[in-house]
Amino acid sequence: MMNKWFLLLVACFFISSGCEKESGSTEYVSTEENEVIRLVNNERLKAGVAPLEMDLSLMQSCNIRAEELTIQFSHVRPNGTTGFSVIEFASKASGENIARGQVDASSVMSSWMNSEGHRNNILNPNFTHIGVGYTLKNNTAHWVQLFVRK
Repeated sequence: MMNKWFLLLVACFFISSGCEKESGSTEYVSTEENEVIRLVNNERLKAGVAPLEMDLSLMQSCNIRAEELTIQFSHVRPNGTTGFSVIEFASKASGENIARGQVDASSVMSSWMNSEGHRNNILNPNFTHIGVGYTLKNNTAHWVQLFVRK
């Protein structure tokens, strides 16, 4: 049986390594996801808005949504429910940004910031927490941001 400290060490390695995440994995936060959060908070800082806190539960929800986007690119989930139904806790406000095809965090953030609705979500002062999901399937990146007010 593996030692729990060894498993923790392995988990920390994957979180910090930035290894490319295989489609379907929600086991760790990728470098691309962390970079999107950093860029979001930079944009909020420039706009005089408080930074968002990363929420691991939202990160997992976003990775589920990113996978779903490979099946159906929509704010509606493949099961017919709203994209927000993936969030496992009650929130006072929520927003979702989706994208596909952008090759990295910088390009997806550029796309979102050049779209009024997406930019409004990113800069919304009512949101307090963020999750970001990213998956690469058939050489196409799929991106999700979920914003909530806890």
